[in-house]
Amino acid sequence: MKAVQFAHFGERDVLEYIDVATPKPKNDDLLIEVTAAGVNFVDIRERMGVYGRPETHVGHIDLPHISGLQAVGTVMEVGPSGDRSRIGAKVMSYLPAGGGYAQFAVAPAKLSVQLPTSIDETAMAALPTQGLTAYLMLTACTQLRPGESVLVQGASGGVGSIAVQIARILGAGLVLGTAGSEKKRQFVRSIGADFAVDYNRPDWPKDVLGKTGGRGVDILLESIGREIFEQNFECLATFGRYIIFGSTRGPGKPFEPRRLMKKSQSISGIYLPVYLAKADLLQEALQFFVEQVANGKLRPQVSQTLPLSQAAEAHRLLEEQKTVGVIVLNPKR
Repeated sequence: MKAVQFAHFGERDVLEYIDVATPKPKNDDLLIEVTAAGVNFVDIRERMGVYGRPETHVGHIDLPHISGLQAVGTVMEVGPSGDRSRIGAKVMSYLPAGGGYAQFAVAPAKLSVQLPTSIDETAMAALPTQGLTAYLMLTACTQLRPGESVLVQGASGGVGSIAVQIARILGAGLVLGTAGSEKKRQFVRSIGADFAVDYNRPDWPKDVLGKTGGRGVDILLESIGREIFEQNFECLATFGRYIIFGSTRGPGKPFEPRRLMKKSQSISGIYLPVYLAKADLLQEALQFFVEQVANGKLRPQVSQTLPLSQAAEAHRLLEEQKTVGVIVLNPKR
């Protein structure tokens, strides 16, 4: 089969479009013929060797490696203890070990949900990793209560655009999103945010305070880092919950936890693979996506679809922040 693999860490040129052996499913795993694979910023960090370093505290990649944490495809085979009735079904899968950048991938049965035949496969491939992160932030890291206010940093990206919509579905009273260009801010408003804020303006927290009557937001989802990390506290309400899911600009300065006591605030982080210990929550989230897309309340945002062979170009677009939503790879092109 064809796959995109890297044998050592580095820039985009380490990605190779090559022939590799088709994997075999073990235990109750599913072998799926991939029709669409979502591209994630995590894929870039994997390629660069960020994970596994002492300072990051998370992740480990064995080389050579095929990236791709989310895919949609048709079940072609199951492992020895698998459910053969699933053969032929269309599924959406979260692939914690990667492998989605390929014509065939092995998916854990418990992290795969069946899709209606009429559903858009490309759109669903934009959901598993980014969507799981967004869903768990608002239902497990904290529980969004109806009427609460939410600020989503990087709201035009893969996780952010889904988080805006999930916050609205769960009953948020006010949803604000940040983005770095007017085009992206228009997009953020189009998917359900009440207001979109330019985080490149030095005084952007004043906009958030203005929209919340000066009290700040109840829940803040952070993905930028550096100076934005510190500015977030200017617009976090008393009893506010601050959840970190990324740092595209790199980590900020050291933080003194006792500062949280002044307003009884809390801060937490999320690293999706940790939730493999709670597979029931992941299964619940994947099923939530299917139901909400089917009823039209959740609209996965696909920036563009590229052939699998152009995975390096997909990484470039994501690294240079040229995308609105998720890029999807098509192994059949």
